[in-house]
Amino acid sequence: MKNNTLRLDISRQPNDSTCGPTSLHAVYNFFSEEISLEEVIKSIEYLESGGTLAVMLGIDALKKGFQAEIITFNLKVFDPSWFQDDNINLIEKLKAQLKFKKTPKFKQASLAYIQFLEKGGKITYKNLNKNLLQSYLIQDIPILTGLSATYLYNEKREFGEEPVLYDDIKGQPSGHFVVLSGINHENSSVQVADPLHGNPFDSQLYSVDIDHLICAILLGVITYDANLLIINK
Repeated sequence: MKNNTLRLDISRQPNDSTCGPTSLHAVYNFFSEEISLEEVIKSIEYLESGGTLAVMLGIDALKKGFQAEIITFNLKVFDPSWFQDDNINLIEKLKAQLKFKKTPKFKQASLAYIQFLEKGGKITYKNLNKNLLQSYLIQDIPILTGLSATYLYNEKREFGEEPVLYDDIKGQPSGHFVVLSGINHENSSVQVADPLHGNPFDSQLYSVDIDHLICAILLGVITYDANLLIINK
């Protein structure tokens, strides 16, 4: 297989809750969309509990005329059977589910997915492996992903708000957004553009073992992440 690396620059996220819009800003810049980081931060929706979701980033991309696809591994929101029949209406399923699952975060996430679909976004369910990542990167399409920062960094869980503290007893797993911008089959690694300055890799551009990255993405389900957001012109 062919190695592929994209020329993608990423800014430093201003605070702990803006990794999503900062990653989205990097993708916009890659496609020569002239918009400031401050504008992106202001334009997207945020969770009432803080932070944002990939679907909210996808809605912003759709509003700006991009195509957007979410490849989901989030079984908290989506049932696998919904993707086994092309005739199933995901919007109807999401609305029906809201009659029984009513926590604030679940409701806000579900309504965002409904809005995403109504605006022309696409939600798919695929096997997560190196071939899937390669299929987009080889087309010069960066991959924005919501994953488990705790697993990606192999560090202690977090508790408290800004400044975030780390504690192996009190802490909870945390989510994060990064952009995948390259793949190297010779050493089975993926290049990651990370908006978090001072992360444990000590760089905003680093390589991670593919298997480790895949586990981090799937474990993002704990924080309503576990997805790939594919944005393209």
